[in-house]
Amino acid sequence: MSEGVSKGRELVYNAVIYGLGATLGDLAKTETGAKLVEELHKSFGKYLAEYLRLKGISYEHSDDPKKLVENILNMFLKDLDFGKLETLKQLSDGCNWGVWKDLLGQDAYDELAKKYSDPFLACPLNAVIRYELEKMGYTLVVHGSVVDHERQVLESWEEVRKGTSFLPAESHAHKEER
Repeated sequence: MSEGVSKGRELVYNAVIYGLGATLGDLAKTETGAKLVEELHKSFGKYLAEYLRLKGISYEHSDDPKKLVENILNMFLKDLDFGKLETLKQLSDGCNWGVWKDLLGQDAYDELAKKYSDPFLACPLNAVIRYELEKMGYTLVVHGSVVDHERQVLESWEEVRKGTSFLPAESHAHKEER
């Protein structure tokens, strides 16, 4: 495959991630919209997991939310070449800090982070994780992300926590637009 085709495919993937992420981010600006976005995101994760299983790619389930996240993450890293997780560290506040290299969709996530508090609303990894965690009464909350262009990495801060609502409180606090 030529490099031009590969670059074009990456651009299309980034455009899809950006388009879906911006659509969901805009919808989440009202309380009703935010609730709908959470349901759409988890439904997206359900069908992503279903499609991957149809193609012979799956992850081991676990009753431990953190172990389940680890299993899904490992599938995306090893079986799907989603990116390279250079660093994963649990911080004292319970948040996980990750440093990603060659993350599929990195350019789109960078642009989405400039406009939305959760730039990963179109992230297939987060969608599958949230779909599975909801069954256990847990969710994944994104606390932020930043792209370091000099090092060509994306840093993210995320937390597995009890509950099923993952959008920031301000998304739910907006007054309905009339």
